[in-house]
Amino acid sequence: MQLTFDAEVEAFRAEFIEFLDDHLPSEAEAAAEPSRSTAHVPDWARRWQQLQFDHGWLLPGNPPQFGGRNAGILEQFVHRDELARRRIYHAFNPQGVGIIAASLLTFGTEEQKQRWAVPILRAEMTASLGMSEPGAGSDLAGLTTRAVLQGDHFVVNGQKVWTSGAHDADVILAFVRTDPDAPKHKGISALLIPTD
Repeated sequence: MQLTFDAEVEAFRAEFIEFLDDHLPSEAEAAAEPSRSTAHVPDWARRWQQLQFDHGWLLPGNPPQFGGRNAGILEQFVHRDELARRRIYHAFNPQGVGIIAASLLTFGTEEQKQRWAVPILRAEMTASLGMSEPGAGSDLAGLTTRAVLQGDHFVVNGQKVWTSGAHDADVILAFVRTDPDAPKHKGISALLIPTD
């Protein structure tokens, strides 16, 4: 089924189709260097993601400084629809772009947005989620990894499992217990931890 929208939305679609026609990576380029994990972004995919960011097509609903063009919900639907028609992702680090950078843009300071979110959105850095633990699975309330503030940094002690793409990630957003005396569903913080 082909949905059609008002002239403004269809003009948005036409502009995006022109961008795709001019810049979409070739299938041969993608096949020559496939992604090996959700945090591994091949060079061609980095270039593709950076190009989208620079032209406001990475996440069109975002403001321009964060890879978008302040697009409305219908334009965002059209954007995803056209990507699906071409069978291409807008980003190859889904948890980095869709969860971690999005959380930083919503809740982070301006410094955090510039230091972490923008490089993740531009594929200059990749990120992974550190949630699950051996004794708790994906039940965050049961996590035991501790983070203790010592001076101006946290000391983290514990273990994470099923951390998709961790071996390729530059940073991990780790969920840790910072207040062991709080009820188990509270006292949890999220720390961005560089993997180097």
